[in-house]
Amino acid sequence: MCTVKQSHFFFKMRKTLVYIAIGLVSSVAAITAYKKYTEDKQPVVYTSESPAKARLLVSDSTVLVGSAGIPDFTRAAAKGIYAVVSVKNYFNKVNDRIQSFDPFDFFFGFPDDFRGRQRAPQKNDKPKTGGSGVIIAPNGYIVTNNHVIEDADKIEVTLNDQRTYKAKLIGTDSNTDIALLKIEEKKELPFLYFSNSDNVQVGEWVLAVGNPFGLNSTVTAGIVSAKNRDLGILGGKAPIEAFVQTDAAVNPGNSGGALLNTKGELIGINTAIFSNSGAYEGYGFAVPCNLVEKVVKDLKQYGTVQRAFMGIEALDLANEHRMRAYNEKFNRNIKPQQGIMVNGLSENSGAADAGIKKGDIIKEVDGQMIRIFADLSAVIGRKRPGDKVKIKALRDGKEKNFTVTLKDMEGSTKLRSKEEIPSSEWLGAKFKPLDNQSKRDFGINYGLRVTQLKRGSLSNLGIQEGDIILSINGKKVEKSADVDLLLKGYSGDVYIKFIKSNGQIVIRGFEMN
Repeated sequence: MCTVKQSHFFFKMRKTLVYIAIGLVSSVAAITAYKKYTEDKQPVVYTSESPAKARLLVSDSTVLVGSAGIPDFTRAAAKGIYAVVSVKNYFNKVNDRIQSFDPFDFFFGFPDDFRGRQRAPQKNDKPKTGGSGVIIAPNGYIVTNNHVIEDADKIEVTLNDQRTYKAKLIGTDSNTDIALLKIEEKKELPFLYFSNSDNVQVGEWVLAVGNPFGLNSTVTAGIVSAKNRDLGILGGKAPIEAFVQTDAAVNPGNSGGALLNTKGELIGINTAIFSNSGAYEGYGFAVPCNLVEKVVKDLKQYGTVQRAFMGIEALDLANEHRMRAYNEKFNRNIKPQQGIMVNGLSENSGAADAGIKKGDIIKEVDGQMIRIFADLSAVIGRKRPGDKVKIKALRDGKEKNFTVTLKDMEGSTKLRSKEEIPSSEWLGAKFKPLDNQSKRDFGINYGLRVTQLKRGSLSNLGIQEGDIILSINGKKVEKSADVDLLLKGYSGDVYIKFIKSNGQIVIRGFEMN
């Protein structure tokens, strides 16, 4: 039998044990709730005693916010400032390429530097154009826009700390407007990591870092306004346009600069603005870094970009105006929808080999939804010849699946270095010797007739099928092998002398890298 003292003791013990049990249950509940909360990845604000250093975690991005909830991008900006450089283009040559004026020319370089104008010879002591670049490796590799360094005799790079270097041009790609440079520095340089631009979301905060109007290390902020914009502004044989659109202020001189996420990672290379005045009006466009990274790897490894094609012509079904015109022209009744309709196939193309037919509606490629043609360009643009892609399509309303082996423009799955590609392919044309009747008609005894002209260097000069090439850099040409012999391994200015169908003799030039 227990005494009064013993009863009192046991009562206190039970009370203590109850408190301990309640405490344990509360702890377990708190830990479980916290685990579930963090697994759900819901936005959460962490406050701190320092009013300027609260952290807002949303998805996988980190945004610093002040006490009033205003974003603070200081960490991301610090990364960008030291990894973004000034790029100056020096040249003293005449550019007599003739191209039609395009209002989008305002996008590139400074407002007085239109691609359609003839440039007068200049002394090589002042830069003609300027822009920006991004250091992407500690050993001095730099990405910029092709239009920033186009026609350059010398390229000069200036770091944030005002150290200046002469840059070597590793390679260019006019189809994406990307160029790769290299500077030599014994010490490791600050650089930016590539992020996965597929994960970029519309409405996400971004920073643009560059040198607008020659003002070094300028940072502006905005959001992602849209993805996979196709503007029709790039040159090249097969341009790939799947721009990230932003409202961060981007001006002439920002070209080649960085578009960053809030962690200070590279998500794009600023390339163009939509403007009536030549200055910022709220629409900036950047090449997504997944595409940039692929171009850079190809230029490093092969000296040229390994471009892959499905081999189709397609119609955007989401474009109501085009669909209405198509239905009226062909007496069809196809309703606007997400996806692209195959409107034609190249002979011996990967798509034709896989069994895709005209009229098929492509809905997905490698599991990624295809809403418009730019979505397809974004996916295929990161592939190489020989790669296989899974296609989900509709045929007569029924779902069909295909596996397409991608090929290059010439119908090959082989990867080729720059040295392995014939010069005629670079020029975008084939040639045949001049027949005797043509020689008599034009009063000449040599020349090559242009045949099978594609989009490329010759078409950019205004040369058409049937025109006669007389000489390349002053050397007469009589057979197709002469073209490859003169241009194989050549880098620099190329001047073409040719005769138009009306008998007019013209000399025009371009730069071959």
